[in-house]
Amino acid sequence: MLNLIRENVAKYDVEIYAYCIMPNHFHLLIKADLKELASFMAIIIADFAKYYNRKHNRVGYVFQGRYKSQCVENIGYFWNCLRYIHNNPLNITGVKNIMDYKHSSMRELYYGEKDILPEIIFQLVSKRFADTEEFYEFHEARCWDMFEDVTEEAWENKLRIAREVLEQYEKTYETKGIEIIDYIKTKQKLKKDLISILRIPVRESEEIITVLKKEAEGTG
Repeated sequence: MLNLIRENVAKYDVEIYAYCIMPNHFHLLIKADLKELASFMAIIIADFAKYYNRKHNRVGYVFQGRYKSQCVENIGYFWNCLRYIHNNPLNITGVKNIMDYKHSSMRELYYGEKDILPEIIFQLVSKRFADTEEFYEFHEARCWDMFEDVTEEAWENKLRIAREVLEQYEKTYETKGIEIIDYIKTKQKLKKDLISILRIPVRESEEIITVLKKEAEGTG
């Protein structure tokens, strides 16, 4: 997949600012108009399917459905999206440090090894961060933005953010998470915040709180 992206990025009017190839999907932070984006995505997905089917002696689609996309409308969301993409490998068992994952743009940006990314993203990183260590530390900071993702990872990401919100509640109220969830007023406030932050319906917020309660009780 990296080879296909590398070969085709120069053929289309697109700029890739971050990427991460996961075992069953991939993420791109990309600048392009919709028509050019559609053409670029179509060719790399189709060519990868040909390669995969030939290698595994199979036929049919490799990816399910059309790719998902979100518009990046401000610089804050841009950096949070880049961080989310680079942190995606932490969802894989055994990956503890994003610098150890070889199939993302994190190492390219950290070490300045220009390959797929354009010069402009290196300039943006240099302007935004004092040095490489600050760039790395940025990836360890909390982010409560929600991004389009595969269903399983979307749920895990919501749980991660919910746990962080509950941790913040523990510091604010100086009490344990289970007491916050059991007390009706703080529970209702937590539910309201989760609905707002995660942009989820009431029912899903209740499901998440149920998980948090089991974890707090040590039964999750």
